Amino acid sequence: MSTTAASKPQVNDLTHLDYEAIHYFEKAIEKEAQGLMSDAVENYRKAFKLNERVDTLYRSWKVPTTIKKLTNERGKNVMTRVDEKVVAKINVKSLIASFEHIDAEAQCQSEGPKDKSDVASSVAVSVSPLVRLPNDIWLYILEILVISSPESWFQMAITCKKFAYLGLGTSSIWRILCQLVYSKQVYEENQGRFELAIPLDQTEIVPQYGGWRNMLLQRPFVKFHGCYISVVNYYSEGARGESSLSWTNPVRTITYYRYLRFYPDGTVLKVLSIMPPNQVVSHLQRDSRTIPYEDKSEKEKESHKIYRGKWTISSTGEVHIRIDNGSVSYLIFHYYLHVKSAGIHKHGKLNWNKYFAVRKETPDDDRSGEMLDYSIRNEKPFKFSRVKSYTV
Repeated sequence: MSTTAASKPQVNDLTHLDYEAIHYFEKAIEKEAQGLMSDAVENYRKAFKLNERVDTLYRSWKVPTTIKKLTNERGKNVMTRVDEKVVAKINVKSLIASFEHIDAEAQCQSEGPKDKSDVASSVAVSVSPLVRLPNDIWLYILEILVISSPESWFQMAITCKKFAYLGLGTSSIWRILCQLVYSKQVYEENQGRFELAIPLDQTEIVPQYGGWRNMLLQRPFVKFHGCYISVVNYYSEGARGESSLSWTNPVRTITYYRYLRFYPDGTVLKVLSIMPPNQVVSHLQRDSRTIPYEDKSEKEKESHKIYRGKWTISSTGEVHIRIDNGSVSYLIFHYYLHVKSAGIHKHGKLNWNKYFAVRKETPDDDRSGEMLDYSIRNEKPFKFSRVKSYTV
């Protein structure tokens, strides 16, 4: 079947092989997004073998269908492209402050068809009388949401300009967020000290940042309602067959993942696995010791271990992870990472600083305390992913 960009295929025009090719193409996109490059290439090859123009077929039929579905579910502006350079120039604080005296108003919608001879009448959509409640009451509701369900607080805060001002432009909201976030951090400077170098009372620290909102945006912290994932791809060159006439050796892309989950009591869970997040994340729990294989045919293989360690964070944002009982029994592993922002996601990334191990102190071992440095040249940053099932 030949497909051109100008002639969009109809559902009835697609053959069984076309559907199969699209299936492999979608699977390849999914694997590529997960970092499984070897699996992605394999599925791309299968897709193009079935239909050499499957990419055009996918864009001309599948993409519009998906866009239509998203538009019906989330509104007509769901696929609107935003100029990020223009957005970056917006002073968000000033914009939200300008909403202070704006109240919820009824919108007008056209009623009936509109043609050349008839002008559709407009009717006002009624607004709930609840929006007329005093701002103090709404602010109290938003403060409760910040504590009980931060996601609900944010969703409510972006519903209209009135709630944007109350939910995002009020100092008390940011104060609660700061107290919730920073009271759970385990600071390196406070370890083993009677008088804490970094006070637990956030009001003693906020003057350094000129406000609660600035502190939350500038002062680094570790997140708990999700896990940090690092995806690493490298290439493995195989050997040519004995009778092979190929000039080059076969190359395969190998993908592995590092997972970290932090707890406010200083506990951290660490996993190194070839399994993608959808098979690992749900098993990162305190009471779990291994990550089981989902494929029953591999049930005889050893499951991946979940290692436990301790973490601290410095006032400058350096995270230190120590694992005493890791993959090598006679070594203590040390990871040093630094909290960074990933685009609009503040404090959502951990960059590598250094990684080494120290031999444990054992009797009659002249190598006790010996340090082994590991290269971090090929390691990739950890990026935070929200996991709704995680609780603190």
